[in-house]
Amino acid sequence: MSTTTTPPLQIVQGMAAAQAHAYLVAAIPATQRCDYEYATPYEILHFDSDLRDAGIPIRRWILGDSKDPLATAFCFRATWNTPRHTFWGHVRVRPDAMGQGYGSMLIQAMEHWAATAGAQAVRLLAHPEPRHNTFLTNAGYVHIGTEQIYRVLLADITMPKRPDASNITIMTLAEYMQREPDAIEQACMLHAAVSLDVPMPDEPVVTLSKFRRLLGEEVNPSCFLLAVSGDMLVGESILMDSESEPGVMWQHATGVLPSFRGQGIATSLKREAIRLAQSLDTRELKTWMETSNASIVKINQEFGFTKVDGAGSTILMYEHLITHGGGNRY
Repeated sequence: MSTTTTPPLQIVQGMAAAQAHAYLVAAIPATQRCDYEYATPYEILHFDSDLRDAGIPIRRWILGDSKDPLATAFCFRATWNTPRHTFWGHVRVRPDAMGQGYGSMLIQAMEHWAATAGAQAVRLLAHPEPRHNTFLTNAGYVHIGTEQIYRVLLADITMPKRPDASNITIMTLAEYMQREPDAIEQACMLHAAVSLDVPMPDEPVVTLSKFRRLLGEEVNPSCFLLAVSGDMLVGESILMDSESEPGVMWQHATGVLPSFRGQGIATSLKREAIRLAQSLDTRELKTWMETSNASIVKINQEFGFTKVDGAGSTILMYEHLITHGGGNRY
């Protein structure tokens, strides 16, 4: 005769949460991780503190021993490109612990907390594997969008023939810092404004402290392009070196303020970013695109970007609407 004991479900925060979540993520190949998953406690602590500083509710759970968890989950209120009362969530189960109902237990805990915090919908990200789709479909989630990597070899680049945007100057943040004493604060305001409705799921909140860390740790101001109209910053595009592929750069956060769209500014930014990448002896440029963002998909296709197929190049977005009564879980 044997008995099965359900491991304890714990609400965790601070270093205990950061260590437990980072431990589980670090054991997963990078190509299998999703947005908001970080492999070091340092990154998780910053992520959580940035959300809390911005007044955004977040909660983390672990199942089992905090030093060797069987599963983890977290959930927070969405801030970009989503309807009001939408929350982002994520569940990660250790491979050897799958199939025992732990994921379902965490999803229910996550959705219940989100509902009490005012959520009307919860969104999750997952890589396109049959077991993920089956699990999420059974939990009531539907596929609503796709994030996809696109690439272009700079030797084969196609420059669109349409002219650059008029009355716009493109310069680097490094150049702008020579001109304006509060350049970093202005660039942060632009980045935050653009991120409100341009799909950048890895940046759920933009704070000045986070923006300064971004510049200090990942982004060279000489690779941060700004579109300037008069004395106003209206668009951006950021180039970042690949951590694992020599000669490859990532183009991140190409976006324009809503009132300046439709003037060709994004195309001008992308053209200048390509010229900059070429001057740095870059052989290949990559970018993530949310495939429902028709305008940037069209621009990238004009430059010759093509879809990447392979491990980790596609992430699916799922959504579950939360209702009360009528046989629902709540």
